[in-house]
Amino acid sequence: MTYNEDEGIGGENMNDDKKADQAAAVDMIDGLIDYASKHGVKSDDLAKTLIDATQNGLDGVDALFKDGGLERQSVEDLATGYLVDRYHLEGDELKARHDDMVKAALETLRKHPESFDKWVK
Repeated sequence: MTYNEDEGIGGENMNDDKKADQAAAVDMIDGLIDYASKHGVKSDDLAKTLIDATQNGLDGVDALFKDGGLERQSVEDLATGYLVDRYHLEGDELKARHDDMVKAALETLRKHPESFDKWVK
């Protein structure tokens, strides 16, 4: 199952809360922006820098931050924690929804980069 902005992370077959799903995705990106701004990423446009780094997925922030994957893991932990707490997922379903959640967060960044840059300024 893939992320659908109109349905949320869980899709049409779960009791979804679209606003909560979107808020969790925003929290994930806000964490990346905050981390970048506080850990030496030099850019006038942090959102664009993160978009460029994550073209092939969240793993791209490892090279950007040079932190051994610390911040990437933090973002992934946010996704996992949200999905376990909100939807009580586990196992293969958790893994699939986790991947959807990360993709949804990165898509939110791509669609609304100016919103995230405003938070930093």
